[in-house]
Amino acid sequence: MRDLDADRLGPFPVTPLPRALIDGWGWACGAHGSRREVDRLRGTVIGTLRDRRVRVAHLLDAVARRPALPGRRSLEHLLRLVDQGCQSELEIWGVRHVLAGRGMPRFVQQHPVVLAGGRTVHLDAAVPELKVAVELDGAAFHGSADDRERDTRRDVALAALGWVVLRFSHRRLTREPEACREEILRVCRTRAAVLGGR
Repeated sequence: MRDLDADRLGPFPVTPLPRALIDGWGWACGAHGSRREVDRLRGTVIGTLRDRRVRVAHLLDAVARRPALPGRRSLEHLLRLVDQGCQSELEIWGVRHVLAGRGMPRFVQQHPVVLAGGRTVHLDAAVPELKVAVELDGAAFHGSADDRERDTRRDVALAALGWVVLRFSHRRLTREPEACREEILRVCRTRAAVLGGR
């Protein structure tokens, strides 16, 4: 077989991470895989990229070496979404079903803002010229009391810089995408009117 270069873990040869992810994806999307396995692999790919254990370019390179990879197009689409700034399945949902709706402003994903004290935070989606931030809160990162306290402190620090932060839970985003979209549009219109009147 070609292209079986291996990394080393001490004396042991191991498959490089990009290759392992691509092989796993092909298996999950192939004849013996299942929807559940594809969902599991999607989470693994997103988490590995979010944790910076591998880069999108490395995975795209590995995909390019496998033209007959089962599920290739869906993996390439997923990699494009992550490369644009989606860091979870919820953010992918939000981008596709809420933020990309008709009449919505252009959002910048993972927009950096330097808070007082010098700490940089990254907003899930932002309209920088209006200083409107949209945070898509999944249970994995926003479910505990400590997480909510952290989010509240962050929102206060952003408000001190003139930002309006809109938080939407997984439940609201997936059950009421149109209502979430309308709320975002209303806030953006109001901010545009207020900032334009200065």
